[in-house]
Amino acid sequence: MLLTRRSLQSSCFWPLSLALNTLRPLSTSSRARVVSMKDSTRQPKHGNPEADKATPCNIEHHLSKEASARTLSSLSKFIFSFSGIPGMVGLHGGLPPPSIFPFKAMKVQLEDGTWLDMSAKDKMDAAQQYNTNGRGYVPLLDWATQHTQTLHAPPAGQQVVITSGSNHAIDMVLCCLLNRGDSLLCDEYTYSHLVEAMVGPKGYNAVPVPMDEFGMTPESLAKTMQDLTAKGAPLPKVLYLVPNGQNPVSYIAPLERRQALYRMCRKYDLMIVEDDPYFYLQFPYDRDVPGLWKLGRSYLSLDTDGRVVRLDSFAKFLAPGFRLGWLTAHPTFVDKLTFHMHSTALGPCSTTQVMIAELMQHWGAEGLDSHLKSLQTVYKRRAQLMHNSAQQYLQRLASWLPPEAGMFMWMKLEGGVKDADDIIDALKDEQVAVVPGRISHCNGPRPAFPCPYVRLSFVMAPEEDIPKGMQRLANVIKKVQTT
Repeated sequence: MLLTRRSLQSSCFWPLSLALNTLRPLSTSSRARVVSMKDSTRQPKHGNPEADKATPCNIEHHLSKEASARTLSSLSKFIFSFSGIPGMVGLHGGLPPPSIFPFKAMKVQLEDGTWLDMSAKDKMDAAQQYNTNGRGYVPLLDWATQHTQTLHAPPAGQQVVITSGSNHAIDMVLCCLLNRGDSLLCDEYTYSHLVEAMVGPKGYNAVPVPMDEFGMTPESLAKTMQDLTAKGAPLPKVLYLVPNGQNPVSYIAPLERRQALYRMCRKYDLMIVEDDPYFYLQFPYDRDVPGLWKLGRSYLSLDTDGRVVRLDSFAKFLAPGFRLGWLTAHPTFVDKLTFHMHSTALGPCSTTQVMIAELMQHWGAEGLDSHLKSLQTVYKRRAQLMHNSAQQYLQRLASWLPPEAGMFMWMKLEGGVKDADDIIDALKDEQVAVVPGRISHCNGPRPAFPCPYVRLSFVMAPEEDIPKGMQRLANVIKKVQTT
Protein backbone atom coordinates (compact mmCIF):
# COMPACT_ATOMS: atom_id res chain seq x y z
CA MET A 1 0.00 0.00 0.00
CA LEU A 2 1.51 3.33 -1.10
CA LEU A 3 1.06 6.09 1.46
CA THR A 4 0.74 9.84 0.94
CA ARG A 5 2.62 12.37 3.02
CA ARG A 6 0.14 14.33 5.13
CA SER A 7 -0.03 18.08 5.14
CA LEU A 8 1.68 19.77 8.05
CA GLN A 9 -1.37 21.97 8.57
CA SER A 10 -2.81 19.49 11.10
CA SER A 11 -2.56 20.81 14.64
CA CYS A 12 -2.12 17.38 16.19
CA PHE A 13 0.90 15.13 16.12
CA TRP A 14 0.93 11.49 15.13
CA PRO A 15 3.40 8.88 16.33
CA LEU A 16 4.92 7.08 13.36
CA SER A 17 2.98 3.93 14.13
CA LEU A 18 -0.29 5.87 13.88
CA ALA A 19 0.80 7.82 10.83
CA LEU A 20 1.40 4.67 8.83
CA ASN A 21 -1.98 3.30 9.88
CA THR A 22 -4.05 6.38 9.15
CA LEU A 23 -2.64 7.83 5.93
CA ARG A 24 -4.97 7.54 2.95
CA PRO A 25 -3.74 4.92 0.43
CA LEU A 26 -3.38 5.84 -3.22
CA SER A 27 -4.15 3.62 -6.16
CA THR A 28 -1.24 1.88 -7.82
CA SER A 29 -1.47 4.32 -10.72
CA SER A 30 -1.15 7.36 -8.47
CA ARG A 31 1.95 9.13 -7.27
CA ALA A 32 2.68 10.23 -3.73
CA ARG A 33 2.42 13.91 -3.02
CA VAL A 34 5.96 15.08 -2.45
CA VAL A 35 6.58 17.55 0.34
CA SER A 36 10.03 19.05 0.25
CA MET A 37 11.87 22.15 1.31
CA LYS A 38 10.54 23.94 -1.76
CA ASP A 39 6.97 23.41 -0.54
CA SER A 40 7.76 25.26 2.66
CA THR A 41 8.51 28.72 1.30
CA ARG A 42 5.10 30.00 2.47
CA GLN A 43 4.82 31.79 5.80
CA PRO A 44 5.56 29.06 8.37
CA LYS A 45 2.77 27.99 10.67
CA HIS A 46 4.95 28.13 13.77
CA GLY A 47 6.71 31.39 13.04
CA ASN A 48 10.17 32.21 11.82
CA PRO A 49 13.02 32.11 14.34
CA GLU A 50 14.97 34.47 12.11
CA ALA A 51 12.40 37.12 12.92
CA ASP A 52 13.04 36.77 16.62
CA LYS A 53 15.75 38.56 18.52
CA ALA A 54 18.85 36.39 18.74
CA THR A 55 19.59 34.98 22.17
CA PRO A 56 23.23 33.87 22.07
CA CYS A 57 23.71 30.38 23.44
CA ASN A 58 26.06 30.03 26.41
CA ILE A 59 28.29 27.32 24.98
CA GLU A 60 30.42 27.01 28.12
CA HIS A 61 27.26 26.13 30.07
CA HIS A 62 26.56 23.25 27.67
CA LEU A 63 30.05 21.74 27.66
CA SER A 64 30.70 18.43 29.37
CA LYS A 65 33.20 18.19 32.22
CA GLU A 66 35.68 16.59 29.83
CA ALA A 67 35.32 19.33 27.22
CA SER A 68 35.53 22.07 29.84
CA ALA A 69 38.82 20.64 31.04
CA ARG A 70 40.39 20.45 27.57
CA THR A 71 42.74 23.25 26.57
CA LEU A 72 45.61 23.73 24.17
CA SER A 73 48.48 21.57 25.39
CA SER A 74 51.37 23.17 27.21
CA LEU A 75 53.77 21.97 24.51
CA SER A 76 51.68 23.57 21.76
CA LYS A 77 51.47 26.83 23.70
CA PHE A 78 55.22 26.84 24.12
CA ILE A 79 55.91 26.08 20.46
CA PHE A 80 53.45 28.74 19.28
CA SER A 81 55.24 31.34 21.39
CA PHE A 82 58.22 31.01 19.02
CA SER A 83 56.16 31.33 15.83
CA GLY A 84 56.92 34.21 13.50
CA ILE A 85 60.35 35.05 14.93
CA PRO A 86 62.68 35.71 11.96
CA GLY A 87 65.73 33.44 11.64
CA MET A 88 64.50 30.93 14.24
CA VAL A 89 66.24 27.51 14.16
CA GLY A 90 63.60 24.95 15.07
CA LEU A 91 64.97 22.32 17.45
CA HIS A 92 61.61 21.91 19.16
CA GLY A 93 59.24 19.92 16.94
CA GLY A 94 58.68 16.18 16.64
CA LEU A 95 57.70 16.22 12.97
CA PRO A 96 59.74 13.85 10.76
CA PRO A 97 61.73 15.49 7.94
CA PRO A 98 59.89 15.32 4.59
CA SER A 99 63.06 13.99 2.95
CA ILE A 100 62.44 10.57 4.49
CA PHE A 101 58.83 10.19 3.29
CA PRO A 102 58.43 7.19 0.91
CA PHE A 103 56.22 8.74 -1.77
CA LYS A 104 57.55 11.29 -4.24
CA ALA A 105 54.57 11.70 -6.56
CA MET A 106 50.84 11.02 -6.55
CA LYS A 107 48.37 11.04 -9.41
CA VAL A 108 44.79 9.80 -9.45
CA GLN A 109 42.46 9.30 -12.39
CA LEU A 110 38.84 10.41 -12.28
CA GLU A 111 35.95 8.48 -13.81
CA ASP A 112 35.95 10.83 -16.82
CA GLY A 113 39.60 10.01 -17.53
CA THR A 114 41.03 13.25 -16.12
CA TRP A 115 44.23 12.91 -14.09
CA LEU A 116 44.77 14.95 -10.92
CA ASP A 117 48.44 15.52 -10.19
CA MET A 118 49.37 16.13 -6.57
CA SER A 119 53.12 15.68 -7.03
CA ALA A 120 54.12 19.23 -6.13
CA LYS A 121 56.49 19.12 -3.16
CA ASP A 122 54.25 21.14 -0.84
CA LYS A 123 51.32 18.81 -1.52
CA MET A 124 53.36 15.62 -1.13
CA ASP A 125 54.84 16.93 2.12
CA ALA A 126 51.39 17.82 3.45
CA ALA A 127 49.93 14.46 2.38
CA GLN A 128 52.51 12.53 4.42
CA GLN A 129 52.94 14.81 7.43
CA TYR A 130 51.00 15.27 10.67
CA ASN A 131 48.21 17.83 10.55
CA THR A 132 50.07 21.06 11.18
CA ASN A 133 46.89 23.14 11.28
CA GLY A 134 44.53 22.25 14.11
CA ARG A 135 41.32 22.57 12.09
CA GLY A 136 42.52 20.75 8.98
CA TYR A 137 44.56 20.99 5.77
CA VAL A 138 44.23 24.66 4.88
CA PRO A 139 43.10 24.33 1.22
CA LEU A 140 40.38 21.86 2.22
CA LEU A 141 39.39 23.91 5.28
CA ASP A 142 39.13 27.01 3.09
CA TRP A 143 36.93 25.11 0.63
CA ALA A 144 34.64 23.76 3.37
CA THR A 145 34.35 27.21 4.97
CA GLN A 146 33.43 28.93 1.70
CA HIS A 147 31.13 26.08 0.68
CA THR A 148 29.28 26.25 4.02
CA GLN A 149 28.99 30.00 3.78
CA THR A 150 27.56 29.77 0.26
CA LEU A 151 24.99 27.05 1.03
CA HIS A 152 24.00 27.87 4.62
CA ALA A 153 25.15 31.43 5.41
CA PRO A 154 25.59 30.68 9.15
CA PRO A 155 24.23 33.77 10.93
CA ALA A 156 26.14 33.59 14.23
CA GLY A 157 29.81 33.59 13.20
CA GLN A 158 30.10 29.79 13.23
CA GLN A 159 33.41 28.18 12.24
CA VAL A 160 34.40 25.00 10.40
CA VAL A 161 36.75 22.15 11.30
CA ILE A 162 37.65 19.11 9.14
CA THR A 163 36.75 15.78 10.76
CA SER A 164 37.44 12.08 10.21
CA GLY A 165 33.91 11.42 8.94
CA SER A 166 30.54 11.62 10.65
CA ASN A 167 30.76 8.70 13.08
CA HIS A 168 33.94 9.98 14.71
CA ALA A 169 32.49 13.48 14.70
CA ILE A 170 29.26 12.35 16.41
CA ASP A 171 31.27 10.54 19.07
CA MET A 172 33.38 13.64 19.71
CA VAL A 173 30.36 15.95 19.79
CA LEU A 174 28.59 13.81 22.38
CA CYS A 175 31.76 13.66 24.48
CA CYS A 176 31.92 17.44 24.39
CA LEU A 177 28.26 17.95 25.33
CA LEU A 178 27.28 15.09 27.66
CA ASN A 179 28.48 13.62 30.92
CA ARG A 180 27.79 10.05 31.91
CA GLY A 181 24.11 9.83 32.93
CA ASP A 182 23.03 12.80 30.77
CA SER A 183 20.26 12.43 28.20
CA LEU A 184 19.74 13.37 24.59
CA LEU A 185 16.53 13.49 22.58
CA CYS A 186 16.18 11.77 19.22
CA ASP A 187 13.58 10.39 16.84
CA GLU A 188 11.80 7.29 18.10
CA TYR A 189 13.47 5.42 15.24
CA THR A 190 16.97 6.74 14.68
CA TYR A 191 20.50 5.91 13.54
CA SER A 192 21.20 2.57 15.22
CA HIS A 193 24.95 3.13 15.53
CA LEU A 194 24.29 6.22 17.64
CA VAL A 195 22.31 4.19 20.17
CA GLU A 196 24.36 0.99 20.30
CA ALA A 197 27.91 2.22 19.78
CA MET A 198 27.85 5.62 21.47
CA VAL A 199 24.90 6.30 23.75
CA GLY A 200 24.82 2.94 25.55
CA PRO A 201 28.53 2.27 26.11
CA LYS A 202 29.21 5.83 27.26
CA GLY A 203 26.40 5.81 29.82
CA TYR A 204 24.16 8.38 28.13
CA ASN A 205 20.38 8.05 27.95
CA ALA A 206 18.45 8.29 24.69
CA VAL A 207 14.95 9.74 25.05
CA PRO A 208 12.61 8.82 22.16
CA VAL A 209 10.37 11.52 20.68
CA PRO A 210 7.29 10.30 18.74
CA MET A 211 7.39 10.87 14.99
CA ASP A 212 5.18 11.39 12.00
CA GLU A 213 6.27 11.01 8.37
CA PHE A 214 8.38 14.18 8.66
CA GLY A 215 10.20 13.12 11.84
CA MET A 216 9.61 14.34 15.37
CA THR A 217 7.00 17.05 15.80
CA PRO A 218 7.25 20.22 17.90
CA GLU A 219 4.20 19.09 19.86
CA SER A 220 5.70 15.70 20.69
CA LEU A 221 8.99 17.34 21.69
CA ALA A 222 7.15 19.76 23.98
CA LYS A 223 5.12 16.96 25.54
CA THR A 224 8.24 14.87 26.13
CA MET A 225 9.93 17.77 27.93
CA GLN A 226 6.78 18.53 29.93
CA ASP A 227 6.41 14.90 31.00
CA LEU A 228 10.02 14.75 32.15
CA THR A 229 9.58 17.99 34.08
CA ALA A 230 6.42 16.66 35.75
CA LYS A 231 8.30 13.56 36.86
CA GLY A 232 11.13 15.64 38.28
CA ALA A 233 13.57 13.90 35.92
CA PRO A 234 16.72 15.66 34.68
CA LEU A 235 16.00 17.31 31.34
CA PRO A 236 17.95 16.32 28.22
CA LYS A 237 20.65 18.69 27.03
CA VAL A 238 20.90 17.76 23.35
CA LEU A 239 18.56 17.13 20.42
CA TYR A 240 19.95 14.78 17.73
CA LEU A 241 18.42 14.96 14.25
CA VAL A 242 19.08 13.65 10.73
CA PRO A 243 16.88 16.07 8.76
CA ASN A 244 17.30 14.74 5.21
CA GLY A 245 16.89 11.11 4.13
CA GLN A 246 16.91 10.06 7.77
CA ASN A 247 18.18 6.57 8.51
CA PRO A 248 16.00 4.49 8.78
CA VAL A 249 12.72 6.32 8.01
CA SER A 250 14.10 8.36 5.08
CA TYR A 251 12.01 11.48 5.77
CA ILE A 252 12.83 15.05 4.78
CA ALA A 253 11.79 17.61 7.40
CA PRO A 254 10.18 20.64 5.70
CA LEU A 255 11.39 24.12 6.54
CA GLU A 256 8.42 25.02 8.75
CA ARG A 257 9.05 21.89 10.84
CA ARG A 258 12.71 22.85 11.29
CA GLN A 259 11.79 26.39 12.27
CA ALA A 260 9.30 25.13 14.84
CA LEU A 261 11.75 22.66 16.36
CA TYR A 262 14.42 25.33 16.50
CA ARG A 263 12.05 27.57 18.43
CA MET A 264 11.35 24.71 20.83
CA CYS A 265 15.08 24.18 21.37
CA ARG A 266 15.46 27.85 22.19
CA LYS A 267 12.66 27.53 24.74
CA TYR A 268 14.31 24.59 26.50
CA ASP A 269 17.92 25.70 25.83
CA LEU A 270 18.80 22.53 23.91
CA MET A 271 21.86 22.10 21.74
CA ILE A 272 21.00 20.71 18.28
CA VAL A 273 23.22 18.12 16.63
CA GLU A 274 22.31 18.36 12.93
CA ASP A 275 23.78 15.17 11.47
CA ASP A 276 23.18 15.59 7.72
CA PRO A 277 25.14 12.96 5.73
CA TYR A 278 22.32 12.58 3.17
CA PHE A 279 21.96 16.31 2.51
CA TYR A 280 23.35 15.93 -1.01
CA LEU A 281 21.27 12.80 -1.74
CA GLN A 282 17.89 14.45 -2.32
CA PHE A 283 15.76 13.47 -5.33
CA PRO A 284 12.13 14.74 -5.29
CA TYR A 285 9.75 12.75 -7.45
CA ASP A 286 7.82 15.62 -9.04
CA ARG A 287 10.67 17.73 -10.41
CA ASP A 288 14.30 17.62 -11.48
CA VAL A 289 17.02 16.61 -9.08
CA PRO A 290 18.33 19.60 -7.08
CA GLY A 291 22.06 19.32 -7.77
CA LEU A 292 24.02 21.66 -5.52
CA TRP A 293 21.91 24.79 -5.62
CA LYS A 294 18.38 23.65 -4.67
CA LEU A 295 19.00 21.52 -1.60
CA GLY A 296 17.00 23.62 0.84
CA ARG A 297 17.56 25.24 4.23
CA SER A 298 19.42 23.68 7.13
CA TYR A 299 19.13 24.12 10.89
CA LEU A 300 22.51 25.84 10.66
CA SER A 301 21.03 28.48 8.38
CA LEU A 302 18.44 29.26 11.09
CA ASP A 303 20.93 29.29 13.95
CA THR A 304 21.05 32.86 15.22
CA ASP A 305 21.94 31.60 18.72
CA GLY A 306 24.95 29.39 17.97
CA ARG A 307 23.27 26.26 19.39
CA VAL A 308 23.52 24.08 16.23
CA VAL A 309 26.41 21.69 15.66
CA ARG A 310 26.19 20.67 12.01
CA LEU A 311 27.94 17.58 10.65
CA ASP A 312 28.63 17.12 6.93
CA SER A 313 30.30 14.15 5.29
CA PHE A 314 32.10 13.35 2.04
CA ALA A 315 31.17 9.67 2.52
CA LYS A 316 27.78 9.74 0.84
CA PHE A 317 28.46 12.02 -2.12
CA LEU A 318 32.09 11.01 -2.83
CA ALA A 319 33.19 7.77 -1.14
CA PRO A 320 33.17 6.46 2.45
CA GLY A 321 36.74 5.21 2.31
CA PHE A 322 38.14 8.74 2.49
CA ARG A 323 36.89 9.03 6.10
CA LEU A 324 36.48 12.79 5.87
CA GLY A 325 33.83 15.33 6.73
CA TRP A 326 33.47 18.75 8.26
CA LEU A 327 31.73 20.25 11.29
CA THR A 328 30.32 23.73 11.67
CA ALA A 329 29.51 25.25 15.05
CA HIS A 330 30.04 28.12 17.48
CA PRO A 331 33.76 29.06 17.61
CA THR A 332 34.05 28.08 21.29
CA PHE A 333 32.66 24.64 20.54
CA VAL A 334 34.92 24.23 17.51
CA ASP A 335 37.93 25.02 19.70
CA LYS A 336 36.94 22.43 22.30
CA LEU A 337 36.23 19.78 19.67
CA THR A 338 39.56 20.50 17.98
CA PHE A 339 41.37 19.99 21.29
CA HIS A 340 39.49 16.71 21.73
CA MET A 341 40.26 15.51 18.19
CA HIS A 342 43.96 16.21 18.43
CA SER A 343 44.23 14.56 21.82
CA THR A 344 42.68 11.34 20.46
CA ALA A 345 43.49 11.09 16.75
CA LEU A 346 45.81 13.98 15.82
CA GLY A 347 43.30 15.02 13.18
CA PRO A 348 41.98 13.47 9.96
CA CYS A 349 44.07 11.61 7.37
CA SER A 350 46.43 14.06 5.67
CA THR A 351 46.62 12.12 2.39
CA THR A 352 42.88 12.07 1.76
CA GLN A 353 42.58 15.72 2.77
CA VAL A 354 45.03 16.65 0.03
CA MET A 355 43.24 14.43 -2.50
CA ILE A 356 39.78 15.83 -1.78
CA ALA A 357 41.03 19.43 -1.72
CA GLU A 358 42.56 18.86 -5.16
CA LEU A 359 39.31 17.34 -6.44
CA MET A 360 37.15 20.18 -5.12
CA GLN A 361 39.49 22.73 -6.67
CA HIS A 362 39.46 20.87 -9.99
CA TRP A 363 35.66 20.55 -10.10
CA GLY A 364 34.73 23.95 -8.75
CA ALA A 365 31.11 24.61 -7.85
CA GLU A 366 29.81 23.80 -11.34
CA GLY A 367 31.69 20.51 -11.48
CA LEU A 368 30.36 19.53 -8.05
CA ASP A 369 26.85 20.48 -9.15
CA SER A 370 27.19 18.23 -12.20
CA HIS A 371 28.51 15.35 -10.08
CA LEU A 372 25.65 15.69 -7.59
CA LYS A 373 23.01 15.75 -10.32
CA SER A 374 24.43 12.56 -11.77
CA LEU A 375 24.51 10.91 -8.34
CA GLN A 376 21.01 12.07 -7.44
CA THR A 377 19.69 10.77 -10.76
CA VAL A 378 21.09 7.31 -10.05
CA TYR A 379 19.60 7.25 -6.55
CA LYS A 380 16.26 8.54 -7.80
CA ARG A 381 16.10 5.81 -10.44
CA ARG A 382 16.91 3.12 -7.88
CA ALA A 383 14.41 4.47 -5.34
CA GLN A 384 11.66 4.57 -7.97
CA LEU A 385 12.52 1.05 -9.07
CA MET A 386 12.10 -0.20 -5.49
CA HIS A 387 8.87 1.76 -5.08
CA ASN A 388 7.45 0.44 -8.38
CA SER A 389 8.46 -3.10 -7.45
CA ALA A 390 6.75 -2.70 -4.08
CA GLN A 391 3.58 -1.60 -5.86
CA GLN A 392 3.80 -4.66 -8.10
CA TYR A 393 4.44 -7.28 -5.43
CA LEU A 394 3.52 -5.93 -1.99
CA GLN A 395 0.04 -4.47 -2.32
CA ARG A 396 -2.01 -5.49 0.75
CA LEU A 397 1.13 -7.08 2.24
CA ALA A 398 2.91 -3.90 3.37
CA SER A 399 2.67 -0.12 3.47
CA TRP A 400 5.50 2.27 2.78
CA LEU A 401 6.51 5.86 2.10
CA PRO A 402 8.40 6.30 -1.19
CA PRO A 403 11.85 7.72 -0.41
CA GLU A 404 12.84 11.18 -1.63
CA ALA A 405 16.35 11.25 -0.13
CA GLY A 406 18.99 9.02 1.37
CA MET A 407 19.42 5.30 0.81
CA PHE A 408 16.45 3.56 2.41
CA MET A 409 12.76 2.74 2.19
CA TRP A 410 10.85 2.36 5.48
CA MET A 411 8.10 -0.24 5.33
CA LYS A 412 5.43 -1.57 7.65
CA LEU A 413 4.65 -5.28 7.24
CA GLU A 414 0.96 -6.13 7.08
CA GLY A 415 -0.99 -9.23 6.22
CA GLY A 416 -1.06 -10.33 9.82
CA VAL A 417 2.67 -9.93 10.51
CA LYS A 418 2.93 -8.29 13.94
CA ASP A 419 6.71 -8.30 14.38
CA ALA A 420 9.50 -8.27 11.78
CA ASP A 421 11.34 -10.89 13.84
CA ASP A 422 8.65 -13.35 12.77
CA ILE A 423 9.94 -13.33 9.19
CA ILE A 424 13.69 -13.76 9.80
CA ASP A 425 13.82 -17.51 9.17
CA ALA A 426 11.67 -17.13 6.07
CA LEU A 427 13.97 -14.36 4.78
CA LYS A 428 16.88 -16.77 4.89
CA ASP A 429 14.85 -19.45 3.15
CA GLU A 430 13.85 -17.05 0.36
CA GLN A 431 17.38 -15.58 0.13
CA VAL A 432 16.50 -11.94 0.70
CA ALA A 433 17.75 -9.68 3.51
CA VAL A 434 16.07 -6.65 5.07
CA VAL A 435 16.75 -4.97 8.41
CA PRO A 436 14.19 -5.31 11.23
CA GLY A 437 13.03 -1.86 12.30
CA ARG A 438 13.51 -2.68 15.99
CA ILE A 439 17.27 -2.41 15.50
CA SER A 440 16.83 1.32 14.91
CA HIS A 441 14.61 2.01 17.90
CA CYS A 442 15.87 4.74 20.20
CA ASN A 443 15.63 2.44 23.24
CA GLY A 444 17.88 -0.16 21.65
CA PRO A 445 17.54 -3.16 19.34
CA ARG A 446 15.11 -5.03 21.62
CA PRO A 447 12.21 -2.68 22.43
CA ALA A 448 9.59 -4.15 24.73
CA PHE A 449 6.84 -4.26 22.08
CA PRO A 450 6.23 -5.88 18.67
CA CYS A 451 7.79 -3.92 15.81
CA PRO A 452 6.33 -4.56 12.33
CA TYR A 453 8.72 -2.24 10.49
CA VAL A 454 11.64 -3.10 8.20
CA ARG A 455 14.29 -0.99 6.48
CA LEU A 456 15.11 -1.71 2.84
CA SER A 457 18.16 -0.35 1.01
CA PHE A 458 17.87 0.49 -2.68
CA VAL A 459 21.59 1.33 -3.12
CA MET A 460 23.48 -1.88 -2.41
CA ALA A 461 21.97 -4.55 -4.65
CA PRO A 462 22.42 -4.48 -8.45
CA GLU A 463 19.44 -2.72 -10.01
CA GLU A 464 18.28 -5.89 -11.75
CA ASP A 465 18.04 -7.61 -8.35
CA ILE A 466 15.74 -5.04 -6.73
CA PRO A 467 12.47 -6.35 -8.28
CA LYS A 468 13.63 -9.90 -7.52
CA GLY A 469 14.25 -8.97 -3.89
CA MET A 470 10.83 -7.33 -3.54
CA GLN A 471 9.14 -10.39 -5.01
CA ARG A 472 10.99 -12.60 -2.55
CA LEU A 473 9.94 -10.35 0.33
CA ALA A 474 6.34 -10.76 -0.80
CA ASN A 475 6.82 -14.53 -0.77
CA VAL A 476 8.18 -14.28 2.78
CA ILE A 477 5.14 -12.39 4.06
CA LYS A 478 2.76 -14.81 2.33
CA LYS A 479 4.62 -17.77 3.81
CA VAL A 480 4.40 -16.32 7.34
CA GLN A 481 0.70 -15.61 6.82
CA THR A 482 0.00 -19.30 6.27
CA THR A 483 1.94 -20.59 9.30
